[in-house]
Amino acid sequence: MRRFFVILILLLSGCEAITPNNTVSVAALPNRLITFWETVTGTLTTAETIQPFQFVAQAGDAIRASVVGSTTFQLTLKGQDGSLLAQGTNMLETTLASGGIYTITVQGSAGGDFEFTLSYTDRANPADVTATPSPTAVVTPSATPPYYARLGTFIDTLAGGQSREGTFNTPEVQHVYTFNGRAGQYIGVQVERVSGTVDPVIHLFAPDGGEFTSDDNSGENRAALLRNILLPDDGLYSLQVWGRGFAGDYRIALTSSSSPQLVTPVFAPTATPTAVVEEILLPTIAAAVSGELLVNHVPVRGAVERRGDFDRYPIAVTQGQLITIGVRPDGNFVAKLELFDPDGLLIAQAAPADSVAGGDALIPALLAGQTGIYVAFVTGDASSVGGYTISYGVGNAHLETRRGAVVADQLYSGSIARRGLSESWSLDLNRNDVISVAAAVTSGAIDPVLEVIAPDGSLVAMDDNSGGNRDAQIISARAPVAGRYHISVSSANATGEGTYTLVWRIISRPPTPAPLPGTLLLLSYDDNVSANAYQYYSFYGQAGAVVEVLVKAPPGSSLDAVAALIAPEGNVLAEGDDEDTNINPRFTAVLPVDGTYRVRVNGYLTSGAFTLTVNALYPQ
Repeated sequence: MRRFFVILILLLSGCEAITPNNTVSVAALPNRLITFWETVTGTLTTAETIQPFQFVAQAGDAIRASVVGSTTFQLTLKGQDGSLLAQGTNMLETTLASGGIYTITVQGSAGGDFEFTLSYTDRANPADVTATPSPTAVVTPSATPPYYARLGTFIDTLAGGQSREGTFNTPEVQHVYTFNGRAGQYIGVQVERVSGTVDPVIHLFAPDGGEFTSDDNSGENRAALLRNILLPDDGLYSLQVWGRGFAGDYRIALTSSSSPQLVTPVFAPTATPTAVVEEILLPTIAAAVSGELLVNHVPVRGAVERRGDFDRYPIAVTQGQLITIGVRPDGNFVAKLELFDPDGLLIAQAAPADSVAGGDALIPALLAGQTGIYVAFVTGDASSVGGYTISYGVGNAHLETRRGAVVADQLYSGSIARRGLSESWSLDLNRNDVISVAAAVTSGAIDPVLEVIAPDGSLVAMDDNSGGNRDAQIISARAPVAGRYHISVSSANATGEGTYTLVWRIISRPPTPAPLPGTLLLLSYDDNVSANAYQYYSFYGQAGAVVEVLVKAPPGSSLDAVAALIAPEGNVLAEGDDEDTNINPRFTAVLPVDGTYRVRVNGYLTSGAFTLTVNALYPQ
């Protein structure tokens, strides 16, 4: 879409459009995701405020959207291309002609709270279904869709010991597998990536249609894993597999047994932390989401598809921060990068020709003059088109390569390949360990900057030239907490490239602390939560188990998360807010009964990305 046309649409819709000479207030709230049969709450501050909801539907779906509150509401349904499909006051009903991602906006005649519900008009809510399919019935998709058809596209029926391979080639599609389960049976399910960028997520649904348990990343290499799930009833169970909108092949495997499989908890080391731990060498690059904030050192992929088009990326910056922004173009695309401050003024711009960054368009080490939302625009210089990767970072680098674990008193070699990059090395420390770190130039124009980063992302120590000439040396740094630390190496002011050597050593170490409990991962999720929204994640737990719930926002995130553990009966079993470092919730609870537990996550007047983990704890 042409630049002037995009800006005109943003102005007409009340969204923020940043220009060098003007600032327009935002009337549209961030998009929120909703699924069928879900009711969510929200707040409109004024009559001009618009709340968009997005959902995935199939061709022929007969839908109903309704909203209740203290005022009258206008509902507007739009297609994936932005076309107007239907409108209604407090409720709208229509039948969708094609599958895809749809948007419904809610706008009130005045500000106030509301409840919004999305449902079908031609079928009953599966939560109200009482009939249970016969466990011996042969499952055959028919013209009358069974209840599990609401979960996605039916693929196959599985039996214990079987595996199947599938492919996601269309974003936002879910695949459904079924199996006949017996009460008292233990089952396990693993969904792993075979090729492509697919990131598997698994949900298990009971015969009555209720969600029983789920997982995102509990297996190795970000595989989804359910293990030792005790089935409560005979009947037809459903497995919903989702690839998070990424394309690729996956493999799903089902196991069943009459007794739980032996699983050994992981016990954290309390002695000298010298174990080498596998780490992701390069960040996983996801597709850019229009209008969504860039996250510190997290790259996203975009594309300028037509001449004159541009993409817009907001960045939350605090006054006095040093930020570096870089665009890495694909192929022959020539990227142009422009940065506007919160007042809409153009404060920096870059192209590959003037960046001297190996083909990147780079804005290096910019000192922020004010706190607020800065906006980066990416266009094609000389009317070129093509794909690219964009990222920003607080400090001297916009993109970080993780090099793995380093052992004390051993020399390691590193390399900064081009301007604006950094490398990160990991080490495990106990609380109050005191260490020293040194980085020495071996070739090139690199001017090393050393940073020791705590597990919560905070800066412990930093140095540029204390080692003499351009070498960096941190003489003494004390670990404030026990955990995984990182040593970051970048080049001062994002200038220069070259090679270096790194070494660290322990200066002093306190007495060995009491051994930590062993852990067994029950649930792991990477997700985002919008402001004023609640999200739920289910897992299966056994009576008497001690579990730890941790919600952790990534470094640089503004999310102030709140979490609660909800028992199978619906009561809140335990809650957490700021127990962990960096205002993250972390708490433990004893599970009273076998069953499906849910973790509720919301942001306290904030929104953003987070990682949720639930571990069963075992004493040493």
